[in-house]
Amino acid sequence: MSNSDLSSLTFSQPDPALRLEILKELGIVTDQNDSPEIELTETSLLEAAQQQTQLDDWGDERFRVALRQLLESLNTEANLNILGRYLFRNYCIGLLVNRLKLQEDFKRYPEILQVPIKRPLFILGLGRTGTTFLHNLICQDPNSRWLRLWELYFPSPPPDGQIIETDPRIQQTKQLLEILNQLVPQLASVHHINPVGPEECNILFEHDFVSILFELRAHIPSYVNWQRTQDWLSSYQYYRQQLQLLGWHFPGKHWVLKAPAHLFYLDALLRVFPDACIVWTHRDPLKAIPSVCSLGAIFRSIYIDSVDLKQIGEHWLNRAVEQIESGMAVRDRTSGEQFYDVYYNDFIQDPIGTVRQIYTYFSYDFTPEHEANIKRWIADNPKNKYGTHRYSLEAFGLDETTVNQKFARYRQRFNL
Repeated sequence: MSNSDLSSLTFSQPDPALRLEILKELGIVTDQNDSPEIELTETSLLEAAQQQTQLDDWGDERFRVALRQLLESLNTEANLNILGRYLFRNYCIGLLVNRLKLQEDFKRYPEILQVPIKRPLFILGLGRTGTTFLHNLICQDPNSRWLRLWELYFPSPPPDGQIIETDPRIQQTKQLLEILNQLVPQLASVHHINPVGPEECNILFEHDFVSILFELRAHIPSYVNWQRTQDWLSSYQYYRQQLQLLGWHFPGKHWVLKAPAHLFYLDALLRVFPDACIVWTHRDPLKAIPSVCSLGAIFRSIYIDSVDLKQIGEHWLNRAVEQIESGMAVRDRTSGEQFYDVYYNDFIQDPIGTVRQIYTYFSYDFTPEHEANIKRWIADNPKNKYGTHRYSLEAFGLDETTVNQKFARYRQRFNL
């Protein structure tokens, strides 16, 4: 694709000068000729986390298999640059630190694992189908409990509902986001990240080193293929335990949780949350797929020197088909009463009516306060507030005929 074609996209290839500037700011290099050794090995990461915490109980050690698979792919397939290796190393150490602290909390306070989670609401669907917008509107319910980004990044100690808006971890999260916004300022127009706003729950799965977020950041096909063979039951059980910890001193009437990736693992989700209420969003894949690809390209540009857009297109098209086919297969053998379908165009036309219908269907209380909060949120967050997201199928080597063929069963089933 020519540079003139790329100029019409929100995504842009990485800027080497900006990357060098950030490497210098972080103290990783002093000039462009530096090539520091940044270790991405299981032993070095585990030792670093243990040294930071002075803890050594990891809980269920099956996570180490996933960690090894991830590191093998990162080291042999991802083609990470110096900054990419540095960021992955720091991020993985942070996840391991969290895991050690979580395990210590579970041991010291066994009552955490008795905290009930009743009729949680899950929002899922293909990425870029309105899940984030819907999540934000439902989270305006003062009776709901939802995940803030800072408590996903730093879940231990368990958050206290009395100081939820002043917790010092908020400032830590803001500092991390400042670096992210430096690296990819265009991200805000695609997916605005708010440290104190509702965020999807994929990060909790990263503590078990099984998450779609890893492949969003890097080309790691061996790791993705390994994930396909796994039973996610134990990871969803660990996910539930983390929700119990986060809700221990800060409960709500019901959880509101959102992640498109849940569609891949609906069977495990429903085994661990048998009374889950599922909202499935739908949008024409011709719109959703290139938008997902654009988000993936922007994230990968942080970690590598040049992003292969066709590789991105092929990967996320095939993953999205897997996602939909897996979700439909589980739905075929599950009680239809647990699902409520939301169609993107209808939702955009009547967002408040859509939320009201969801609440009526699942017998949650839709209060005047909730409705007023939604109106206020919509007024404060107009479309394109953070910029216009520009993308196209062609930029990622895709075309309408291929996408329509791949999603033929889905389009027919849901009349898209």
